[in-house]
This record gives sequence, C-alpha cells and structure tokens, in this order.
Amino acid sequence: MLTAYLNRLTISSYRPNTVDLRRRVLHNFEAGLVPRTLMGATRHDVEAFLARPLAPGSRRVYRSSLAHFYGWAVEEGLVPTDPTQKVPSIRVAHGTPRPITDDQLRQALSVANPRMRAWLLLMALGGLRCMEVSVLTPGDLVRTGTGWLLMLRETKGGAPAVVPAHEAVVLSLMALPTYSGTWWGCTPKHVSQATGAFLRAAGVDATAHQLRHSAATSWLRASGHDLLTTSQLMRHKSVATTTIYTQLDPTRPAEVVGLVHLAG
Repeated sequence: MLTAYLNRLTISSYRPNTVDLRRRVLHNFEAGLVPRTLMGATRHDVEAFLARPLAPGSRRVYRSSLAHFYGWAVEEGLVPTDPTQKVPSIRVAHGTPRPITDDQLRQALSVANPRMRAWLLLMALGGLRCMEVSVLTPGDLVRTGTGWLLMLRETKGGAPAVVPAHEAVVLSLMALPTYSGTWWGCTPKHVSQATGAFLRAAGVDATAHQLRHSAATSWLRASGHDLLTTSQLMRHKSVATTTIYTQLDPTRPAEVVGLVHLAG
C-alpha cells in the first residue's frame, strides 16, 4: 500500500523531496505499529506518534503527511476510515522575520568566491530559494526590453515563475564560467548546507533561508511598505505568509503617526 501511494505521488509530479519526506514519515509511523500495519492504525496510534518530543512545525508536517496518505487510502477503498480525521490540528506560533543586516551581507560578500557571491545575491536580492538556485542555468537569465529576468523552471509550488533580476545578480552570474551549459550542478541540500557553512565561517550567524527574509525586508522598505508588491515578488499565495519574512522598520510606526494631522 505504501509503495502504491508513493507511486501515485510521483505520477502526480510531487517533488522528489516531498515524496521522500512522506516515505520517511510513514515508515517511522509504521515502525511503531508492530505487529500491526498501516492498514490497522487507529486515531490513538496517530496521536501517540505526534505526541513524541517534536517541534510544533515538524508535528504539523507529520500530521499533514499522515492525513494525506489516509485520505488517499480511504478514497482507494484500502481502509474504512481515516484515523487522522479527529486528530486536532497542530498550532504553530507565528514565525518572526530573520533577515541578516546589510553589514552582514557586505561582510559575507567581501570574502565570497564568485559562485558563492552569485548564490548570496540570488537569495538576498532575488529572493530565490535553495532549490531554485540549484537548478538555475545560463539559459534561465533572459534579457528583455524592460530589463533582465530569471526564468525559474522549478519552484516550491512546482509551477514555473519569472522574477526580475537585480543588476548585481546579473553581473555576478555573467562573471561565472560555464561547464556543459551550466554554472553549477548540485542539489538544493548542497546549496543550503554550503551557504550556511560559508556564512558561519564568514562570521555571520545565519542560514541560507534567512537571505530570503532579507530580500523581502529590503523590498518592503524600498517599495514604501507596499506589502502586496512584496508578496508578489516573494511569490506567496497569501500576504499573511509574506509578513513572516518582512521585518518592519522600527521607526516606521512613529513616522506614520506623525504624518497624521488634525483638520482645522
């Protein structure tokens, strides 16, 4: 049953990382059911699995993975009921923006080799995710009448996307040598781990994903705090998601209050 489910995910064009995550979650869940199998799991089994010491975010991902699997199993007539149906939703605290500072970015760029410089700028000025950086090729950088664009063939949601390319990003990419029609050949995991290790070695306590927070915060401030435009640049479906990434200028509330004048 598990193999059939994973095959369905692959046929439905789920990303390999998602398929692998679902596989690991279900394997771990099934390991605690012995001698029973996935087909005999109960609501109490699911709750016991989720009640282990886990971060709230991980607990929510595990619940979602199990719910998706059992929804498919019920639809296929493989199990009579979904054991996750009455399991309460997982509450996760609202995330906080974690951009690195401009000084930290300059510090990292000052010691970066050409490839790492391109990666840093793609994430900090282009808002690209590690997975989007990993598959980028020279053919994805396109010049138009209004400027340079990056054609993202693979994104988090699976659909392609087009984003404006900052001048510094374009220059950093053009400075790179190409090998067999590409700048680099690596996995998203490698981009994430290599960038994080580089930042720490450069004296910047941050992760690769925090550079995307920096992009969102910079766009919010440069746009005059236009959250809709920032959300579009971040390629978020919901503006609420964008607020997790954008750090408000601490002087902005007082500035807004001071702009209000009494009539008369």
